[in-house]
Amino acid sequence: MTSRGRAEARDLLKRRGRVNATPYVLILPSLAIIIAFLIIPILQAVVLTFTNTSLLTRQNARFIGLKNYIDFFTGSNFGRVFTATFVYVVGGVTFTYVFGLFTAAILHNNFVGRGLARTLLIMPWVVPQVVLVIVWKWMFNPKYGVINFLLSSIRLVPVDFSWFSSATFGMAAILITTVWKQYPLALLILLAGMQSISKELYEAASVDGANPIQKFTRITLPGLRYVTTVLVLLLTVWHFGNFVIVWLMTQGGPANGTATLTIFTYLNAFKFDKLGVGATVGVIALLISLIFSAVYYRLFVRGLAVE
Repeated sequence: MTSRGRAEARDLLKRRGRVNATPYVLILPSLAIIIAFLIIPILQAVVLTFTNTSLLTRQNARFIGLKNYIDFFTGSNFGRVFTATFVYVVGGVTFTYVFGLFTAAILHNNFVGRGLARTLLIMPWVVPQVVLVIVWKWMFNPKYGVINFLLSSIRLVPVDFSWFSSATFGMAAILITTVWKQYPLALLILLAGMQSISKELYEAASVDGANPIQKFTRITLPGLRYVTTVLVLLLTVWHFGNFVIVWLMTQGGPANGTATLTIFTYLNAFKFDKLGVGATVGVIALLISLIFSAVYYRLFVRGLAVE
């Protein structure tokens, strides 16, 4: 090796030995924000779960171990809260996806006024949740609501039927409102997925004599597999953590029958003045969400990526 070659080799080794600090400096602001507003509050919440802290007398808190967890899992509200959460998440995700898929399949076809129809169908997504709930609560009003008027006119419900007097119909009203708010998200994602499917597949299927239903089940649905997997995960996480719609519709009532984990967290922490119990429910909800997301990603999203 010549002297010039040896010098170049030494320079290369020096460059390899240096650590480029620029990427680490650039991520410091984001990392600091995440630590300050996410990691530290989560750790503080975990600490609160082992105490009997109340909102107004935090200085008098004392360590009680796992009592908050034991009381929650053995309490009378455990079954109702988990049932409400399960029904809301599963029902909301299922109906949102089905309605979004149905509307996306319609808008995927060419027809007069398709642009206007697309604009009108995504309008619920831009309506603020508070305004949305006000409108739907007025529509569900037992005295002058338009929904009761229509249903009572065909004798499906009594004239003064109250949707919020029972947990079953209260949850039904919440699901209707939620699906109306969320389906445009499913519509847009599924419509984008449909437009990415090659038209040649549909043309070949037409040559083979396939009808529209066969094209939908044999081409469209398999072509939406990856989009569906990601969409279901997004919808599940959103429904699991949604607070505004459920709280403004029923505040978890009657008798905690529509109280999801997020609602029950708020009730204990800020209404019943049991900050430790509220933190416990919140941590349990966080753990369930993280475990579900990790398992779902490993079983479905990662599997599709490998394929």
